[in-house]
Amino acid sequence: MRNHNIAIADDHQLFTDGIAEFIPKIPYTKIVFTVNTTTQLIKKLKRHRVDILILDLNLPPDNGLQLIEPLRTIYPNMKIFILSMYQPIDVDQDIATLNADAYVLKTSGKEVLLKALDALIENKRFIDPNLNNQPARQDVFTMTLKLTKREKDIVNLIAKGKSNKEIAESLFLSELTVKTHRKNIKNKLGADGKSDLIFKSIRLFY
Repeated sequence: MRNHNIAIADDHQLFTDGIAEFIPKIPYTKIVFTVNTTTQLIKKLKRHRVDILILDLNLPPDNGLQLIEPLRTIYPNMKIFILSMYQPIDVDQDIATLNADAYVLKTSGKEVLLKALDALIENKRFIDPNLNNQPARQDVFTMTLKLTKREKDIVNLIAKGKSNKEIAESLFLSELTVKTHRKNIKNKLGADGKSDLIFKSIRLFY
């Protein structure tokens, strides 16, 4: 059996260090890199062959969820292993249609993670058996995870009471572009009108 190159993308360094400590003990596996941001991940993937990518959904400056489809297109043979604190339903995803090869909750522990890696090495899909045992959470992190970096910038300015014109000038965008972003943000946050959008924006940043 050939060696499997594994990469870890997680914004918590201590957590990444913990995983990186025991994975090399698995036969035929090698960690080729660890990163803490989506920017670092994209750069590293261009320079290394990765067979299994362990991906946290909370990966700044955007998020891991938005990377899945582009990564599938660019690296069709790479296995995507989602390791998250959150249930798929928390981020408006259905595990049946989510385009990942493995999905494991961080709360499930080392043994489940190892089982998932074993499954991927054998070209099998793995779904954490604990996924259906935890209630969905709707909190500030979940709301933020749905937004792109640009949308977060706009939400931050909305929370400060800035008008569309002021936001456009601050971010060097057209007002039409800002209006389009606001519409998308309202849909993602489930905001019911302008006042509710402002309320939720304040909740996200203050």
